[in-house]
Formats: sequence, C-alpha cells, structure tokens
Amino acid sequence: MHGTREALCTELARMFTHDEPLALLVWTEEGIHSACRELRPTDDEITALLETVGNSDMKVYRREGVTDASVCDLLTRHREAINRQVMVPAQVLSRLVHDVERELVHQEGLAWEAGGPTPARIRQGMADVEVLKALLAA
Repeated sequence: MHGTREALCTELARMFTHDEPLALLVWTEEGIHSACRELRPTDDEITALLETVGNSDMKVYRREGVTDASVCDLLTRHREAINRQVMVPAQVLSRLVHDVERELVHQEGLAWEAGGPTPARIRQGMADVEVLKALLAA
C-alpha cells in the first residue's frame, strides 16, 4: 500500500479487525533516500519509488522482500524508463502532437470558463508539445 499515514490507517482498518495481529513494515522518504544515497535520488524519484514499493505485487513482495539493493535496482530501472527512447515515424508523431495540442487548448479553455487558471498538467503538456514540435521541425 502507498499513501499518507491517515489514508493507510483507514485502509488497514477496513481490511483487518482491530484485534488482528499484523506485522507492518514501513518505507519512508528517508528510508528510500538512505538506501539509495550513493545514487542521489531526487525528491520526485523518491516519491515514485515509494509508490512503486507500495504497489508491489504481494506474491513478489513475500518471495523477494524489499531491500536496500532492490530499492536501488528500482531507482536504476526508473531512470532507464524515463530516459528510454523510441523511434516513431515523423508523420505519425506529427498527427499525434497536433491532436494532443488541440485537446490541451480545449482543456485550458474549460479551465478558464470555470474561472480557474491553466492547470499545471496542461502547462506541462503544452511545453512538451512545443519540445516535440521543435524536434519535428529540426
């Protein structure tokens, strides 16, 4: 499980009776940082690792556990996944970028109509679109 202490306590109360014996193992941001100290994880990476550990398949967790070494391996795989590159035909990518840009503009308009500012995810999406458009133009 992954979440705040309050959310996890609520979920545990739902799953187990108040007198049911449990063993609770906890990974915190500090624990992740300590395990991966040599790799110097960022705050975003630590958050991603906490979520990954918390969402681990229970069969795998029981068989292999979660150790400092396995958390470092998760960080390495996380970094590889983020930096992974794929080849896509430019025409396909161009069509997708156009469609995404149009949808982001629509979502931004809905936010404005509701009286709110442009959400961060839309701003980030627009920035990503601009990066892709520049790469396609090069």
